[in-house]
Amino acid sequence: MPHIIDNYSRGAAERVAIDTLTCEVHRRVRDGGLVNPTVVRTFATEASVSCVGDEHPDNYFVQIIVCMAPRRPPEVKRELLRSVLEAARDVAACALAAGRLGLRADLYESDPDFAFQEIAFA
Repeated sequence: MPHIIDNYSRGAAERVAIDTLTCEVHRRVRDGGLVNPTVVRTFATEASVSCVGDEHPDNYFVQIIVCMAPRRPPEVKRELLRSVLEAARDVAACALAAGRLGLRADLYESDPDFAFQEIAFA
């Protein structure tokens, strides 16, 4: 773990290269030295229906959710989130400069008592 989910509003991919954003966020976390690189999993999903702010048709939103195992120090979690947001901001810079784009990163800790998994990666 961590698992990273890039959720984005309908149409955001027309203004932001979501595939590039997803890969850059993944690589930044994987190569950042804060987590075991072999356990990072990242995917993106578009909302088929979304409302953003005042519902202006040009409003878009990307939310990056990092879910990871508990017990990491707060400074490590903050550094990881800063790194994630920075990677996403680098990709979305043009859309951010044009306005009407929201970009956010959140971190959630998984409760090991309520998380079951089987992993068969080499």
